[in-house]
Amino acid sequence: MEAGDKAEVELTTEQCLTLVDEMKRLGTEMLILTGGEPLLRRDIFDIARHASGLGMWVVMGTNGVLVNDHVARKMVECGVKGVGISIDSVDPCKHNEFRGGPDAWKYSVRALEICRTHNLEVLVQSTVMKDNLDEVADLMAFARDKGAWSFNLYYLVETGRGRQMAEQELSADQTDASLRHLVGSQNDFAPMLVRAKCAPQFKQLAYEMGRGGMESGGCMAGTEYCRITPEGNVTPCPYMDLVAGNVLTDGFTAVWDDSPVFEDLRDTARLKGKCGDCEFSELCGGCRCRAYAATGDHLAEDPACLYEPGTLEAPEIQDVAFTDPVIQRIDRIPIAFIREKVRRGLVAYASSHNLAVITSSDMDAAIAGSGRALPGWARS
Repeated sequence: MEAGDKAEVELTTEQCLTLVDEMKRLGTEMLILTGGEPLLRRDIFDIARHASGLGMWVVMGTNGVLVNDHVARKMVECGVKGVGISIDSVDPCKHNEFRGGPDAWKYSVRALEICRTHNLEVLVQSTVMKDNLDEVADLMAFARDKGAWSFNLYYLVETGRGRQMAEQELSADQTDASLRHLVGSQNDFAPMLVRAKCAPQFKQLAYEMGRGGMESGGCMAGTEYCRITPEGNVTPCPYMDLVAGNVLTDGFTAVWDDSPVFEDLRDTARLKGKCGDCEFSELCGGCRCRAYAATGDHLAEDPACLYEPGTLEAPEIQDVAFTDPVIQRIDRIPIAFIREKVRRGLVAYASSHNLAVITSSDMDAAIAGSGRALPGWARS
């Protein structure tokens, strides 16, 4: 991402609240308030309160600098369910240099601790690069020890400020090795969940390795989520500057329903190169942002993926029965699109293990994480 000074014209509070109403009519279930730094908006709690009051699951992404006890209490009062906090190194100096602030690490860790004190679930989000590739295991251990609900490892894409960091982006070989380590490490850091972001081949590798985590990952750009910028531009994902429309001139409903960009992304038959030929296109689909950043084509193949189509037997979407306890656990998931992702992940896991029936223990293995890290809906 690339943030800076406030834009000359940004969505007003009234426009934001009206937009949230429109999202609700469309069936939106989750709203992520991020930036830039969302806490710089004085009306951010009004927006959060309005969305949560409509039944949306509200999450906030912050660098943590402005988080104190008062702010954490306001988050809870406004219905914020979780907070994503960026920590990119266990070395304060390296984190500070990457984030551009002399005390950034101190404030991020303080924010993590304050949010946990107020019973806010915390997601630790780290961007992996060549400079901190050897720290990933330490970062996961650090996040687990601090009580994080989930650890999300983001893979650097050359977009926004990432364009100035081309030398830091992992090679395809490094990405593959890192993802394999991540897939294999999921249970090592329980009760914290471990997942990859901007690397949907995580699911293909989980399938290949017979491991859990297939309910996560998969590129959701333009299919299950999108970004709305402060100026009202709608893009397929937070890291993609391809504009599908503008909520002020076109209306969000029209953009979401009718944008040619979104129509492209919702049809995996339009994918090109290896992604178009891949038997995992429905499960993975490749990172659309990385493809766009590398080629200027949002349907091109993901250059970070090493998998050659046809190497593995295609995952068979078979009839899988769920035991009653599993059905009950799925039904308790409060967000429909996550319920569907869990179902698809369980079916893929069953296919990779030749299972005809999924039990609670199978579900635990498929989700790859147990205990406190699983929300109430996922516990038996």
